[in-house]
Amino acid sequence: MWAMLRKALLGLGLGLVLVGCGSDQSDAVTGPEDEIVDVPSSRVKNQSIGNCWLYASMGWVESLHMRATGKELNLSETYLTYWDWYEKLVRATAAPDTIATGGFFTTATRLMNTYGLAEEGAFIPGEAEIDRSAVQSKAESYINTALKGTFKTDRSPKTLRAELDKAFGLTPEVIAHMHATFGDAAPRTLTTVSPGFKLFKSSELMVSQKRATSATATTVPLRDEISRWRENSAPSDRGQLRGYLRRIQKALHDAQPVLIVWNVDWESRNGSQGTFPKMQPNAKIDGVHMTVLEDYQAAYVPNLGTLPAGVNVSDKSVLDAALSSQVEIPFFRIKNSWGNTADPSGTGTFKGYVDLYDAYLFPTDATAPKGIVSFVLPSDYDTSTPAGIPADMCDKATSDGSFCASTLGASSTDKRLLTCDTGLTSAMKTCSTSCSAGACADPPPPNPCEKATAPGKYCGTTLGLAATDVNAAMLYSCQQDVDGKWISPGTKCEKGCTRVDGDSDRCN
Repeated sequence: MWAMLRKALLGLGLGLVLVGCGSDQSDAVTGPEDEIVDVPSSRVKNQSIGNCWLYASMGWVESLHMRATGKELNLSETYLTYWDWYEKLVRATAAPDTIATGGFFTTATRLMNTYGLAEEGAFIPGEAEIDRSAVQSKAESYINTALKGTFKTDRSPKTLRAELDKAFGLTPEVIAHMHATFGDAAPRTLTTVSPGFKLFKSSELMVSQKRATSATATTVPLRDEISRWRENSAPSDRGQLRGYLRRIQKALHDAQPVLIVWNVDWESRNGSQGTFPKMQPNAKIDGVHMTVLEDYQAAYVPNLGTLPAGVNVSDKSVLDAALSSQVEIPFFRIKNSWGNTADPSGTGTFKGYVDLYDAYLFPTDATAPKGIVSFVLPSDYDTSTPAGIPADMCDKATSDGSFCASTLGASSTDKRLLTCDTGLTSAMKTCSTSCSAGACADPPPPNPCEKATAPGKYCGTTLGLAATDVNAAMLYSCQQDVDGKWISPGTKCEKGCTRVDGDSDRCN
């Protein structure tokens, strides 16, 4: 039970760390549209090297821009990778053995402010329509070779720029734009863009800004929004955990693309389902990953039970109820940068997304490392509980089980049926007619086979179900019992059901 699990959560003591990421291979899709929260999502990409922090940061910008303009940008992670490597190499006191691909959100935003942001095809024309960069992995190999040769003796700005141009396979046209914009050696901060070069200054790219104290969002330059966002490590005191997560929920309710930094343990993953359900005892952390939050699931919401991920909620009173102190968050759903992997929802809508469960992020086993590292969100969201959240009627229940709301203090006409668990609402159903004696007093659903002319197999539509009915594609094996009553065992036809005149219907 989540209510019991919450009381057993251990304290967290994690500092901020460099994000160096692993990756999976596959294709990519556009983000889904329906969630508890409605965070705009650009398409899923597929990193080829350990620079998830740039993929997450670009997804963050793309989301904020989508909310402000309704238009999707496809920004180049490769472009900022180029400048990140330049800065790491030019500042190194000695040539490293290999190029470091990891980084921080603050590094990504500083690069944006210094060098701007490029459209995907503006920097590497061949990558305009693909989601996995072959150029990045080739460039990494090229630079690592140069670190054993050219860069041992010469890491001057001019040499670095020339070698990076070769590493990333820049075309003469792009090199000319880069030189005209930044010079051919130590780069100047972006002020004037070479004509025809699709770069965005952070002072000119417009994004959405939603403050916690404001009812509506405004549109501001990216540079102005960057300064509001902060990385917040998980609390060491478990008593502060609910407030910590409440800040995240509040930001998500305002459609903010909150970033999460988390530890990856491949052995704890259920890859076929797209989930990290539970951190294994004595797990060996394989890397640190940064991604954009998409949604979350809420359990034990007062008088409502579970608000499932993937189902949009627009009622502010319901969202406020989800901020109650009793609420548990079974999992957060993230937009990943590992391509079109398994869909955790099972609907086909969330391909490329991953669910990070409470037992993975905040394990109770003292031998299991914590999955959570930090969240990045606007600094003005606080930990307070909103006023006016109604008390949970299940607090009046005399035991666990099902109770009509009318017996727990609601009006006599209230049709809600609550499932109570340790004094909290774990589920809620609204009866179609009335609730009585801890159960819905609704009539039984109609039996489709009562319209059958003889025993046999019938599509739901053959038995009179509308095409829009959830059971329209069922293939019913209609039979009669010894008393002549129809029984209706059925099989769902995944590819539809076909009516066959004069014979049994069949699944496609």
